[in-house]
Amino acid sequence: MLTLKLQPKFFIAMLYPLIAIILISLIHVGYSDYKYIQNNTYQQAKNNLDIANEYLNQHANAVNNQLYLLSEIYKYNYDITDFLLSAQHLLNNENKYLEIGLLTSNNEYYATNHVYNSDPDDNKSRPWFKENMSNDKPFVSKLYKSEQTKKWTVAIVCLLPLSNGETARIVLELDILGLYEKLSLLKTLMNGYVYAVDSTTGDIVMHPDKSRISTKSISVSSTVLDEIINNKNALNTINYTYNGQDKFSIYEVNNQLGWILLSNSNNGDIKYKAFNIGAVSLALLAVIIVITLAIYISHRIHTKGQLLSESARLEDIYLALSQMASELFRFDNILFFIHNPYNQKFEEPIYNIALNEDDVFQEVSTNKIQVLKVEKPLTPKVSSNHRCARIPLYNKGELLGVIYLTNANLKHLHFIRIFRNYAQSALINMLLTQKIRSEDSMTNLMNKLYLRQQMAFQIRCKTENTYLAMIDIDDFKAINDTYGHLFGDRVIIKTADMLKHYFNHQSVTSRYGGEEFAVLFHAKNDKQAQQELNEFRYGIETMVISSEPYNCHLTVSIGFTALRNSVDKTIYDADKALYRAKTNSKNRVYQSI
Repeated sequence: MLTLKLQPKFFIAMLYPLIAIILISLIHVGYSDYKYIQNNTYQQAKNNLDIANEYLNQHANAVNNQLYLLSEIYKYNYDITDFLLSAQHLLNNENKYLEIGLLTSNNEYYATNHVYNSDPDDNKSRPWFKENMSNDKPFVSKLYKSEQTKKWTVAIVCLLPLSNGETARIVLELDILGLYEKLSLLKTLMNGYVYAVDSTTGDIVMHPDKSRISTKSISVSSTVLDEIINNKNALNTINYTYNGQDKFSIYEVNNQLGWILLSNSNNGDIKYKAFNIGAVSLALLAVIIVITLAIYISHRIHTKGQLLSESARLEDIYLALSQMASELFRFDNILFFIHNPYNQKFEEPIYNIALNEDDVFQEVSTNKIQVLKVEKPLTPKVSSNHRCARIPLYNKGELLGVIYLTNANLKHLHFIRIFRNYAQSALINMLLTQKIRSEDSMTNLMNKLYLRQQMAFQIRCKTENTYLAMIDIDDFKAINDTYGHLFGDRVIIKTADMLKHYFNHQSVTSRYGGEEFAVLFHAKNDKQAQQELNEFRYGIETMVISSEPYNCHLTVSIGFTALRNSVDKTIYDADKALYRAKTNSKNRVYQSI
């Protein structure tokens, strides 16, 4: 009879092949995770570049418009005093401008804040002076420190042909640090950021570390700069080492300032994210089933995380979050509250719930993810009898939103943290994009798109005692024709300031278009609404707008209505009331009939 002896050497012989199979499987999983996160990071960096590029081009267009207006003012009668008054007015109302000046055909330099220099050689030696300039395209100077403010700046200079055949130059200095303030909020993974390099010198123009400004870029070396200028780098990607860390940058060169705009990330951050999940699998080497499960979970997380990173609309982010959470955890409902600082509420868009921000700040006093029974829930959707996961979403210490997973009993917080990281990153990028696209750059009021979104939300929530007022500056064309467009801009800005003064943060004040404004506000009844609007109208009527040598009084006509069952119907009724006010002597407040 044949007998089989199971000796220890057979198991020893099987042990190493088995370990090798497991390690190969783990390496494959880690590499797959790495590739998923790498592609996701590249996409996130590209999205940041698109936002930054749009932001810089908007400001460049605004500067070009201001240079054009200033040139028209100077060409009208070649009066330097009129030019300086207009330039000073513009400087006082725009905090991203440092100095506005005029280099005359005699090479005398006049600028805001009483700056004057009669030395032609000294004026021609300034960083913004270029001998042979084109009439068609403004010149963007290299980076330098402003003589007056000692701040980092670049100047945008336009050549102004004069009627006598000679030329003058109009100079506008931009505050680089002020311009970079919003771009510094764009992040890729944990430590990635957006920065800019001068394409002619290779010097850093914008960087989160102020000490790096005006130094040579490590990533954009002279060789790389030559490849970029000559379009030899088809991938638009730079790999480099800085302080012992391997990094990469994605770049674009299509902006009006002539800079190379880059968004970078640390390869170590990508590896950390990838192998953070791999570490869980390594702890379970002996259990092949658990390893397979970890592979599946990792794949699903990064698939949904990639969808989150590519989402720009709130509806898409909500859907991707719901799908991601449902595949990771067991729970009944997901509630996604987002902070709206304009009405001091935390709003849940799907269930039309709005919570007072003070109540939320009191309940969510820590950055920790908590799974607990909430003793006094802020909404009936969260039961005090069941445990729920409360996931706060922060950015630089500011609470942006809160996610509740109701009736959830989660023991392992690792996957919740990954879920929170993706949700946090997607929300930060969405809010920044929304702010850039929803704010009127001249008045810092919200624009028409944001107003309609807030009206739609209030209608869905069936909020009572909410009113929409349409406001129009009377005879604005005559003001422009009489005092000039720069004075007209001042009228618009002062009207916007008065709106913010008379209506609190719970109201949505917006510039609807041109000289027309709108405000969405709360009042106890029609009488109080009309009273508040009349107070604002009277404040405008008694205000004097001064800009040497002009003084101007103005009035506004206002039409208002209570919130209807649709956005378009509400706007239509308020517009009809405004039309009645305009056709009945103006300077009136009329309610929709």
